[in-house]
Amino acid sequence: MAERVAEIAESEGREVYVDDTWVSVHRPGLDLPAQGWKLHVSARPGTLVATLDRILPLLFHLDCDFKVARSTSVLRELNSGDVDPGAVGKAVTVYPPQDRVVKVGRVLAAALAGYAAPRVPSDRRVHRSAPVYYRYGPFVPQYRVDENGDWELVLIGPDGEFLPGAAGPEFRCPPWASDPFRQVTPGSAAEPGGSRRPDGKTDDPGRADGSGRPGGETAVSPESGDGVPGDGNGPSEGVPTLGGRYRLTSGVVRGARGNVYRAEDTTSGHRVVVKEARAYVGENADGMDLRLQIRNERRILQALAGVDGVPGLIDHFRHGEDEFLVITEEGSRDLNRFVNEHGLFADDPRGAGRDLAVLATQLVGLLDAVHARGVVVRDLSPKNVVLDDDLRCTLVDFGNSRYDGFQIPGWTPGYSVPDQHTGRPSEPADDYFALGGVLFFAATGMHPIGVDSDPARNLERTLMSLAALFPGVTTGVRGLIPRLLSLDPAERTAAAADIRHGRHRTGRVTAGAARVVPPRFTPDLLDAVIAHTRDECVRFAEKTMAGPADPRRSAPPVTHVYGGSAGLGMELLHHPDTEAVAGDLARWTAEVIPPTRLPSALFFGRTGTELFLSTARRMLGADVPAADPIELGDGERGDHVHGLAGVGAGHLLLAELDPCPDHRAVAAECARRLLAGEVRDTQDAVAPAQPGTGVATESGFAHGAAGIAAFLLAYHRATGDPGAGAAARRRLDALAGEAAALARVLREPAARPMGASWCQGLSGIVTALVHAARAYDEEWYLETARAGARACLGIAPQAWVVSQCCGLAGIGEMLLDVALATGEEEFWRGAERIVELMLTRSGGDPEHPVFPDNTLEGASGSWGMGTPGVLSFLRRLRDRDGARLWTPGWAPPR
Repeated sequence: MAERVAEIAESEGREVYVDDTWVSVHRPGLDLPAQGWKLHVSARPGTLVATLDRILPLLFHLDCDFKVARSTSVLRELNSGDVDPGAVGKAVTVYPPQDRVVKVGRVLAAALAGYAAPRVPSDRRVHRSAPVYYRYGPFVPQYRVDENGDWELVLIGPDGEFLPGAAGPEFRCPPWASDPFRQVTPGSAAEPGGSRRPDGKTDDPGRADGSGRPGGETAVSPESGDGVPGDGNGPSEGVPTLGGRYRLTSGVVRGARGNVYRAEDTTSGHRVVVKEARAYVGENADGMDLRLQIRNERRILQALAGVDGVPGLIDHFRHGEDEFLVITEEGSRDLNRFVNEHGLFADDPRGAGRDLAVLATQLVGLLDAVHARGVVVRDLSPKNVVLDDDLRCTLVDFGNSRYDGFQIPGWTPGYSVPDQHTGRPSEPADDYFALGGVLFFAATGMHPIGVDSDPARNLERTLMSLAALFPGVTTGVRGLIPRLLSLDPAERTAAAADIRHGRHRTGRVTAGAARVVPPRFTPDLLDAVIAHTRDECVRFAEKTMAGPADPRRSAPPVTHVYGGSAGLGMELLHHPDTEAVAGDLARWTAEVIPPTRLPSALFFGRTGTELFLSTARRMLGADVPAADPIELGDGERGDHVHGLAGVGAGHLLLAELDPCPDHRAVAAECARRLLAGEVRDTQDAVAPAQPGTGVATESGFAHGAAGIAAFLLAYHRATGDPGAGAAARRRLDALAGEAAALARVLREPAARPMGASWCQGLSGIVTALVHAARAYDEEWYLETARAGARACLGIAPQAWVVSQCCGLAGIGEMLLDVALATGEEEFWRGAERIVELMLTRSGGDPEHPVFPDNTLEGASGSWGMGTPGVLSFLRRLRDRDGARLWTPGWAPPR
């Protein structure tokens, strides 16, 4: 497809740019505006070629720039909604001259009249008969940087105001523009050719305020662009209804694949759930889309009618080409949410009520009832197990289930037996594998490992993680999980029978699936892992410097510490074999820093980037120009990663590299503002902590008191400032008391591994206490740090990510801090234990691991969430020396 479009375009004298997703076609000499009204042509994979045959000659004749999905497989991925919800349906994007938007739109609509394709929720349709849409948006990317150093696509108004530029879930018209297809102010009249509601009237998806929301909306916004089913004026005036019967009360899920709502059935007064399937979205190679899942789920629920623990079927209706399924509401908490909020299920729940055996027995009983009706669930996972207040289970989402010889393709990685993706006929034993995954999650709080391309290796690492958390356990439900996750259907069936007949309660669990042994730490293994991980970081650096294929349509490069080139480059500077690459990355970073005001932050802004560049100049004599002085903004936060504590700490380190007085001046101003309380609230940085989990966001190093205390202490030691010293001491004393309490909390069943993290938990507090112990030479700080380190190590086997931020590397760095301060082998052994846990979470073989980032889907070059931060920890463990990067006390390696 890409070659064909490129060949035609080049024959027309156009410039062509091809990347992994798009073929972009540009007419030389045509100056596009930065933003304006653009058109989208929607298509199905099976109609893409025919669509292009009809519209390509028109686009060339009308002198339009445009881009096309590079292949039918790419379009299928775009239309799935999995990659980018805003991309669904957008097979072709057209950038017309603004004085001919209406003409081009109508010409394209006339050419494609009668074509069926996915709806584009962010746009309005040019005419109901054709899949041609329009919205106001960027023609070339325009960005502003947010507080996290991330680039946000924006529209820029005549007065300099910013509005979101990315496609959203509904049509929006900026206040300075007028809808060209209506020739009136945005949203004030019904769309010509708009879709019809069941009552025969035309839906008006917009309002005079440009919001695109149906008039009178109070609770949710069901749809926009093509209207919604129902009249919007049901039994309760002004509250939207679906199907003229279901009055919406709240939204559950909103996305390109279709929305899910909670509603009240106005005919019965019962609470229901309404599920939408949008036409042609998620279409596979056989032409089946999400609507077939809705129909299959209706069929399954009819077969399971009367089964306790399965929702009841209420209704199935259609509006336009979209379909809706209505089922009884069975609760608002799924197992995934419940475990995250309340803690793990256990064979010995100690009065917490989260009994793993009860959960397992309930689920086996439900599966028995479902299987007795001839149904195989095929999508049993924590998100599809709903719990009521008494922890009774209901199974939901049967769209992929098998019944009467028919099943829908689909699987959930980690929770579906590995060969389910082949499409073979499913059998009841497949559900027992999924049961093993669900019970693994309930017992560990972790999803099955999925970073490796080999399902067998992922399964092996999942069982390693179980063995690491419960070493030697072969009885109870925990002992049955390896057998449920066996690749042998007979073994899974026998394990389910043990649950069914209560043998897990007596300890008489029969031998079965071979147990796996987690990796064991050795110095040679550590050396091999470091060498491989260092090479991976070099590849990340080379890929970063290569840049995108078409930089005109890409965001500016990320140069900050947390997720950009500065964090990756600083770690590479600590390895002699990678200094040259680090120098290249430093020069590249200096060249590509955008000419815009970036945050001053250490982790997400200019301070951390300048610290990397200054270190490269100092170590390598790299030809990197000095940056302009960093200026603090009004209303800065106070914390380490975003705010004054980090900026101040970074400038103390910069002052050691470069005696420029500006660095000390910035640090002094940071200290002054902190002491005066001239800081902005940081509550919006992260979600609030759940009580009893041990999570202490406001006290952790990244977002709270520990990072601030560490900076004030460092500033006092560097300058002798008495106010900073007194404030640091008060904060550190308070943190020591809190650390003792948190150490006790982390030993409780409801504790969560985030409570041990560096960013929001006890690890960061312990690191601050180690700084205090060194400064004041007081043993009680170290004793408190020891107890905190032990508590963090105890819960570390539950940690589901390996990263510096939120994960095992951050916990490991804290153990190194304690080991270096005390000289005690206990904490060196603890850090080695962290390495073993990290390897159980990785892909690849132990000597050549693939460390997943916080998405758990692959590796990345992010220092905060990816491989470079892991390497920082491994290097310090090997060297048994050095301070943690980006914190007081760090110095260049030479």
